[in-house]
Amino acid sequence: MQLFNYISGHNKNCIMSRIIILFTFLSLYFISHAQKHNEELLKSYSKTELSNFDNETIKILEYGISNAVYLTTIPLGKEIQLPEINISNNSVKFTDLGLKIMNENQYFRVKNTNNMLVVKSLYVLKNELKNKNN
Repeated sequence: MQLFNYISGHNKNCIMSRIIILFTFLSLYFISHAQKHNEELLKSYSKTELSNFDNETIKILEYGISNAVYLTTIPLGKEIQLPEINISNNSVKFTDLGLKIMNENQYFRVKNTNNMLVVKSLYVLKNELKNKNN
């Protein structure tokens, strides 16, 4: 009987140890993952600004790091007055440009090209993320 109690007690300790190790590993993973995104967002937002956002907005901004910006060609013959922006390649993030996600889409003429850079609004990104998760 004592042997059975020893074995069952030992298994409980072993299971608890494994749960603690797993929890610690997952916590460290999520913290490091969040820090990477926060580092990227710090290119456009201050720590104070980020701390004032709710979790949903942070998730939208994190999604926007890879999905908020796209390039499109300005149709020939269309003269559109837009602020100019200089980009070095076609895969650019809004944070690389120091831009913030706004309530409206933002449009820029790419310097020395016939391209327009579009930064999606918070509303558009929120809907994309919602549709992606459904």
